[in-house]
Amino acid sequence: MKRLLLIAVTMVFAISIASGDEAPISGTVKSVDPAAQTVTLETTAKGKTRQVVVHLKPGGKVVRFARSTTPGQTGFVEQAVALADLKPGWIVSAATKHEGDKEVAELVKVVLER
Repeated sequence: MKRLLLIAVTMVFAISIASGDEAPISGTVKSVDPAAQTVTLETTAKGKTRQVVVHLKPGGKVVRFARSTTPGQTGFVEQAVALADLKPGWIVSAATKHEGDKEVAELVKVVLER
């Protein structure tokens, strides 16, 4: 299980920064500013580490996936998480778009809670 998780996290980091108008950004949460609706991520790509501020769009959401506790339902279910509940050290992924000089996301997914 740990090996699969390590492979998944490695793959997320490998595709964390792409050029173009839209880019998935994945990384470790460094800080969260609920008032400004931002999360600062530390990302690594091509051997370089940088910090990226991701702005959550109005109406955007943060989610995590957990095993279903509903009888008869198997697999994972999506659970909403408040932006303020994100913790430094967690690994997240956000599909972002460039809006001016900002990285803006409608959805931030928690990949790993540490």
